[in-house]
Amino acid sequence: MSRRGLTLVEVLVALAIGSLVLSLAAATSQSSRRLSAAIDARATAGQRATAVPRLVGGALALAGRGLDGCGLQVADGGVRVRVHGVDLGDEQPETVEVFAGLDGGGRPALYHRTVPYARQPWLEDVTGFRVLAARDEDGTWRPIEHDAAMRWRALRVELSWTDGDVRSYELRLPHTPCAEPLA
Repeated sequence: MSRRGLTLVEVLVALAIGSLVLSLAAATSQSSRRLSAAIDARATAGQRATAVPRLVGGALALAGRGLDGCGLQVADGGVRVRVHGVDLGDEQPETVEVFAGLDGGGRPALYHRTVPYARQPWLEDVTGFRVLAARDEDGTWRPIEHDAAMRWRALRVELSWTDGDVRSYELRLPHTPCAEPLA
C-alpha cells in the first residue's frame, strides 16, 4: 500500500480551477443583481406613471360630488388636500385627506385618510406631496385660488420619492369643485 500525497503542481492546478469557478459564480451573481435592480427600477417607474394617477385621482374624484359647497380644501403651500363629496355607494357625505408624512417607524409615505378615522399609509417611499396648480373652466393652469366662484377641472400635483425622483401628475376633477383654504 503506497501513501502518495498530492504534488505542489496538483494543488496549484486545483486552486486555480477553484478560483476560476468562484470568480465565474461571483460575476454571474453580480450580473443577476444588476439585472434585478434594473427590472425593479423599470417596474417602479411604471407603477409611478400609472398607479399614482389612478389612486390619487380616484380620491380627488369625490371632490364636489353631490354638494352645493366647494368640495376641495388645499392647505397653504399645497401640502395637504381635503376632499368633500358624497360617496355614491352609501350616499353619505365623506371627507378624505391626502398628504405625505412619516409612518410610526419613521418611513415616508403618502397617506389617505377618511376623516375622522386614522390615517393609512397608501404609497410607501413618498417624501413630499404638493398641489402645484389647478386648471380652471377655461383650461388655463393657475395657482390655487380660494374663490368659491372659481371652478377647477384638474389639479397638478407633485410627488417626491426617497430615491430623489420627483414627478408631476395632472389629475382630472369630474365635478368641477371650487377650492377653500385648509387651516
